[in-house]
Amino acid sequence: MFEIPVSSRARAISDSITLAITARAKAMRAEGKDVVSLGAGEPDFPTPDEVADAGVRAIRDGHTRYTAAAGIPELRAAAARWFDRQFGLDYAPEEIVVTAGAKPALTLCMMALLDDGDRVLLPGPYWASYPDIVRLGGGEPIDLASEPEQGFIHTGAQIAAAAREHGCKGVVVNYPNNPSGAVPTRAQVEDIVAACVEHDLWILSDEIYARLLYDGAEHVSPASIPGGRERTVVVNGGTKSHSMTGWRVGFLAAPREVAAAVGRLVSQAMGNTCSISQQAALAMANLEEDPEFDRRMKAFDERRHHVVREFGSIPGIRVAEPKGAFYALLDVREVCERMGCDDVGFVEQLLVDGLVATVPGSAFAIPGFVRISYAASMLDLDLAIGRIREFVASKMA
Repeated sequence: MFEIPVSSRARAISDSITLAITARAKAMRAEGKDVVSLGAGEPDFPTPDEVADAGVRAIRDGHTRYTAAAGIPELRAAAARWFDRQFGLDYAPEEIVVTAGAKPALTLCMMALLDDGDRVLLPGPYWASYPDIVRLGGGEPIDLASEPEQGFIHTGAQIAAAAREHGCKGVVVNYPNNPSGAVPTRAQVEDIVAACVEHDLWILSDEIYARLLYDGAEHVSPASIPGGRERTVVVNGGTKSHSMTGWRVGFLAAPREVAAAVGRLVSQAMGNTCSISQQAALAMANLEEDPEFDRRMKAFDERRHHVVREFGSIPGIRVAEPKGAFYALLDVREVCERMGCDDVGFVEQLLVDGLVATVPGSAFAIPGFVRISYAASMLDLDLAIGRIREFVASKMA
């Protein structure tokens, strides 16, 4: 019987581990098991009314046709103003591409920048999808080991040394960081950009959590540093800050030639981002004041303090206080050693025995750690913390 052969590129791509864990948790719930999921990076707040209403109006007003591949002109212009207002980044509308979320923006960027076999440096810990996104672009991902003792932030010298050793063409940075919540200082970003300038590396900067900051932390884009703009592609949007995960819309900002190349790829691969979602994103980008955002951030901050305090009190677990995003990394190396397993085994046993879904740090290039999301209700967080406390106590006894 004939079977259609699958390409080597498709065979090299794995399923998203966070989506897979979320799906497994849902399946267990469907079986009647009371699973608490701290796996997905999805805010539990609704999309703001102004944004949701714009989407509804878009349907009623007939915004249901094809648009320009790179996005409707008014949204590209609004996104340029939004980058300037929120982050001090100066882009022309022609340097903005509207994409169906941050993940397509990252993937299309790789397709635009990479030739087959080009190597891309991924400083750990990094979002679990980055290696496969590099492979989708025909490139080869190169891991740079995580540095927990440095607050999960690499120096320019470390990035430069790894890039030289492996002949990398570019580097992917993600701050505020998923999974650690780390936020570098301006001096640290300047150090990274200087290394990239010296060694002729382009930078793909995933800044989707840029507005989710705590304790006075400042987001500094590599594109804002002298020498950084011309070599940096920025990916951002309202996905996380405005609870728009399912709308599938985001922004890519890049030098004009790169933006044009990504736009051509969009025209052939997707046609355009959903016209209705573009209208919702237009409303988000045009929000001058957003008191609901402050309310959401206050809730995230309360949860952040709560999980750091409670997990930090569990013998065998250590946790660094995140400065951005809505994740925390639990250092479970001591527990894993006692259990005789790695972090993947820890997560598997916790799900089966403790009914809590988390994500193993190995997926983020930081083995021995576990990522939890505190984009969940305080009720679910307390339930999960209690179960993890009991699970760990049983293993450490």
